This record gives sequence, structure tokens and C-alpha cells, in this order.
Amino acid sequence: MKRIDDRPRHAQIAADLRAKILSGDITGTLPTFKLLKDLYNTSTNTAQRAVALLKAEGFVEGQQGKALIIRSDRIRITDAASQLQPPADTITYQVLHIGQERPPTDAAAKLGLAENQTALLRKRLMLRDDDPVEIEWSYYPESVVTGTALDRPPHQIQRDLATAPTALAALGWQQHGLIDEIQVREPTTEELQTLELPDEIPVMRTLRTITDAEGTVLEVTVMITSGHLYGVRYHQTLTPQEPA
Repeated sequence: MKRIDDRPRHAQIAADLRAKILSGDITGTLPTFKLLKDLYNTSTNTAQRAVALLKAEGFVEGQQGKALIIRSDRIRITDAASQLQPPADTITYQVLHIGQERPPTDAAAKLGLAENQTALLRKRLMLRDDDPVEIEWSYYPESVVTGTALDRPPHQIQRDLATAPTALAALGWQQHGLIDEIQVREPTTEELQTLELPDEIPVMRTLRTITDAEGTVLEVTVMITSGHLYGVRYHQTLTPQEPA
């Protein structure tokens, strides 16, 4: 049976406009309420409610009665990499917690942890222009932590590694392999509140596994990213196939 879109009409319109903004089909300024009313065969009030959602998400900005400017830079597409290397003046980090924790089941499996075994957790909040955009839970096995700057009291780790893109890079580990497993879902209450998400916005959950040249797991990170602020670009070289 074909799925019926039973979302409120203003949410349907906002979703369509959001898709057109992200694809570049609408640029510059948003159509007027009169045009939106005609385009979507709806009332002015419904068109206004749809635009209000986009304003709350930061996709459009401006005052009532004037042209609403579309923010084409609202979503940032980043290359998948072992560490984000954005301009230092736009990205900052806050260390939220450091300590021994039991990772989520999928992360624990990547680390090869026995039942009830813990790993060192380094939880951080990433901000762009002071807006929260991503929560990171990075887990390190004992073999990585022992004898390093991570093998110290939490307050010392926070002071020394708070601004490092990754603890592995700061500690001199040679990162070789990276695997990202990505899901999109509704946010939990903690995620919604920490990332200050508008209504109807999903999050992107990335389970990132980083290994050395021998394939040993050095770090497993769970990243929860605001769905309306970030996207990921992957590059892959394709090997030419010989004709059959």
C-alpha cells in the first residue's frame, strides 16, 4: 500500500522547500507568501507556518514584509576524514566528560570488549560559530590508553587535549584505516537539548572505527550530528573494468 503523507500541510511544504534549497533549485530569496500560496494551493497562514519552520532551522532569514534571504551556507558538506580540520576561528570544542564507561553495544563490539568491560570515554561537543552541531563519544581501549597522556586523571586530560581534533593525533598514533557506518534517526531528548535542534529535524549517527596499519582498533567514536547543518562527502577511486 502506498504510504500516505499525513504530516500537517505546513510541514509538507517546509520539507519540499528545504529539499529545493539544499539541491540549489531555490537560491537568493524565498518566493513571496502569495507565490507560495499559489504554488502549493494553500492558505497564507499555512505558507507562513511553513516558512517559520525554515526560519527556525536557519535556512532563511529576514523580517516580515521584506524578502526572506536564503542561507545557502547553512549546511556544510565535509569530507569524510579521521579528523575534521575546519578554520580554527569557526570551530571550537567543549569537553563534556572523560572517564571509564561501557560503550554502546555496536561500539563495544568494534573494540572487542568483553561483557561488562569498559573503555576510556572522551565526550565532546563541537560548535560552529558558537552553535552546537555535533556530540562525540570517543572510546579508547586499554592498549591505546596505557602509558600515554590519556592514562592520567581526567582534569589533566581535559586541560591538555581539549582542543586537539583527535586524541590519537595529539598522542602521535599513526591512523591508517577508517570505516564510517551512518544512520539517520530521530534525536533522543539529550541530543535534542544539547544540539538545540528545531522541531522535525533528524540527526545523523556515525559509528566511526579508526585502525592502525595492522588493523588494530585504536578508537571508536559515535558522532551525533545536526541533520540540518552537516552532510558528508566520500571520495573513492574506481578501478577500470576490462571488457568482458
